[in-house]
Amino acid sequence: MIIDIAMNIADKAFQNDVENVIERTFKNNIIPFFVGTNYETSIQCINYADKYNTFSYAGIHPVNATKNKSDIKMFPLRHSKVIGIGECGLDYDRLLYTSKEDQKCIFKEQLEFKEHLYFLHSRNCHRDFMEILSDYNINGVVHSFTGTCEEMKDIIKKGLYIGINGCSLKYEENLEFIKEVPLERVLLETDAPYCKISKSYAGYKYVQTFFKENKKGIGCLKKGRNEPVNIRQVLEVFCYLKELCPLETENFLLENACKLFGSKLETLIKEKSKIT
Repeated sequence: MIIDIAMNIADKAFQNDVENVIERTFKNNIIPFFVGTNYETSIQCINYADKYNTFSYAGIHPVNATKNKSDIKMFPLRHSKVIGIGECGLDYDRLLYTSKEDQKCIFKEQLEFKEHLYFLHSRNCHRDFMEILSDYNINGVVHSFTGTCEEMKDIIKKGLYIGINGCSLKYEENLEFIKEVPLERVLLETDAPYCKISKSYAGYKYVQTFFKENKKGIGCLKKGRNEPVNIRQVLEVFCYLKELCPLETENFLLENACKLFGSKLETLIKEKSKIT
């Protein structure tokens, strides 16, 4: 069993066939966690988590950190299906959408809920990101990591996990980071419908499992769109680079997820195991 710690189920890319996507996901023994990026999508993710018996995050993505932002205190953070706060953090690659100051402000507001886990976003902002986190004692994962080995070490030193997806495997220097990251601090994700391992990515040559695709996604995957079943590809590249057995690594990563997300996930895994 694999935990995909990030699926953007509320994205418009899934609006016409979400049932088929989730059916494929569970059939392939994958449990997806759903990612909220503002109040509306967080509510949608919670509802989907209820429907499909999994978990979601609720939070405000940095690109949504405008002056007219929603109050995080209004989010249903204590809902039984909310596993953590997010997606939250900083993104200096997309300052066209919102300023650094607005991003920092809403990030700090979300970090006040220290009893929760955090699903964190960091893009081209490492110094500010770590400086803000230095004032908080939190647990969580920095998802879709694309930074350097030194940045990875900073994050792990803070006690956080590293989320790896297709975007983490884009360049040759990314592959070097994969070789260095400690297995006990890794979680895998797809960030679907984004971050698919494209043919141009450095890690693509190590992919072994391919799924049938067509333009409409009828009876198979939709061409160009990522979905949770492709987490198998992320696992394959990761294992090749670290010279690990995929099955043993899958079990180890499941243990990592249980260590971070705790008894709620352990209970869900037992329930899903009975079904399969």
